[in-house]
Amino acid sequence: MSDPFDGLEDWAKQAERRAKRADRRRRLRAVFRIRSSRARSVLFIASAVAAAVLLAAALPTIRTYLPGGSAYSADSSADSPLYPTQAVPSGVSATTTASAAPTDPFEGTPAATYPKGEAGITLPPATAVTGFTAAQVDAALQQVRKALVAARLDQQMLVGHDPAALLALLAPNSAKGIKTWFDGTEFSALATWIDPAAHLDPAEEVRVSGRITFDSAEVDGIQTLRITTNFVWVYAFTGNGRNPLAAEHDETRWDFPATGRLRAADKGMWVGAVKGYMAWIDCAAAGKGLLAPYRSGAGAQPGPTEDPDAYLKADHSLTIADDCDPAASSAPAVAA
Repeated sequence: MSDPFDGLEDWAKQAERRAKRADRRRRLRAVFRIRSSRARSVLFIASAVAAAVLLAAALPTIRTYLPGGSAYSADSSADSPLYPTQAVPSGVSATTTASAAPTDPFEGTPAATYPKGEAGITLPPATAVTGFTAAQVDAALQQVRKALVAARLDQQMLVGHDPAALLALLAPNSAKGIKTWFDGTEFSALATWIDPAAHLDPAEEVRVSGRITFDSAEVDGIQTLRITTNFVWVYAFTGNGRNPLAAEHDETRWDFPATGRLRAADKGMWVGAVKGYMAWIDCAAAGKGLLAPYRSGAGAQPGPTEDPDAYLKADHSLTIADDCDPAASSAPAVAA
């Protein structure tokens, strides 16, 4: 005779996961679009698509090494039957290949099997492209990897709010411009600062998933190696009940102009177009450029249209609706 309780434990675990997922759908659709308050940092494109620009996130851009500082093209996302996805840029690509075992608090979310920390940053094989040898491409890819770690994973940046390690990786003239982003909130498109009122879970590493693509193009007469990174970074916090996660999703183009026509201070890595959003976040903290998980009464209320889990996927479009209520963004942060 079979045991009537056989399989009951597995059923209970599945039921608990379903309940957590339903709870997230009710409470966690808090998303914040990166904005730029500085007119000189906003990327404008052709007047024929001006109406679309008004609805899209501003892209902080500094490209003073190029004559005229012409703009790059806008986001070209396509709609998916489940959620809008981001287009893959042309060039040589690699996506995250490692994985990790699901653990709380990530269990039941897309981040459950994302690799931990640097393991989620998979570099494509370096090959020669127009104007750059395979060795030069490899050196640039390694430089970008260091920048991603410094911007999104290093404790010096996350909790120390110190961008020195990231700035040191950039061409001197690029670093000068990027440094000013940290005087306001523009930096959140590029780097993570944890809200001092929130606390990262010391037992959990950041879960990371995304893609790196490289290509070469002539931009304003200068051959440029362009490395585009698109990653979602999912952080776990303590003291926040059943909703201890918050995420950053960004796409950054790192530019390496050929050095033949450049001044010494212009040689090296530049931050090109940057765009992104925060998800599952506290709106009051996000309004200051800081990352903290959703807190009851201090973040946007859930919307009816899209599964909040989709915002934790690296292929999700970066053109999104801003669900953070302006009133909530100005509210005082609530300690975790």
